[in-house]
Amino acid sequence: MRKKYWHQKRKAALLFSCLLLSLAGCSSASQTAKSGQEQPEGQTEIGTIMTAHAPQEFTLLDNKDALAADGLYYATWGAGNSSPFENSDGETLDLYDAQLYLLAGEAKSEKDAEKSRQAWLAAAKDNYKIHTTDTITCNGQTYTLISYDCVGTDTPYDHGVSALGVCGTNAVCAELTCTKDYDGDLAALLKNFLNNCQYIQ
Repeated sequence: MRKKYWHQKRKAALLFSCLLLSLAGCSSASQTAKSGQEQPEGQTEIGTIMTAHAPQEFTLLDNKDALAADGLYYATWGAGNSSPFENSDGETLDLYDAQLYLLAGEAKSEKDAEKSRQAWLAAAKDNYKIHTTDTITCNGQTYTLISYDCVGTDTPYDHGVSALGVCGTNAVCAELTCTKDYDGDLAALLKNFLNNCQYIQ
């Protein structure tokens, strides 16, 4: 069976389902946006919203604009070796030691973007065992940072961190999850990632 990147499909479905509840307030993305392209010096353009530069050990796995008409963009990076993992649906997926996700959404107003951020945060609280909640500032942008254990029978990942923020009329969620044996400092890695994100004005 064709392999897929583990957790990517689940994460996209989870976050997209939350966003779809508030899509009435979202604007359409520009039809001329260059999405899914690797930019010079390792930068990845996320729709018309931002450019991202993942930590050195992470490799870009996918960059999607399938929901660009709804103003949504999604990218993911993996670190470490990949190994096959069979989920509860019988699909064989690629499991990485750690995986970094970025979801960005355009909205008509800052209020609508904040609604999306709150929906993502509520989804995280419903699906993870939250340990800490903090406010951080990276590259001048404020985010809510949460750390948690991954729960559920259909995830091989053990724990993770997520940062959720609003920049103007854009909502952003960055998430880093890993296996039990991964020894990287997740909070430091995610902050480094966010410090190297640039919002397109």
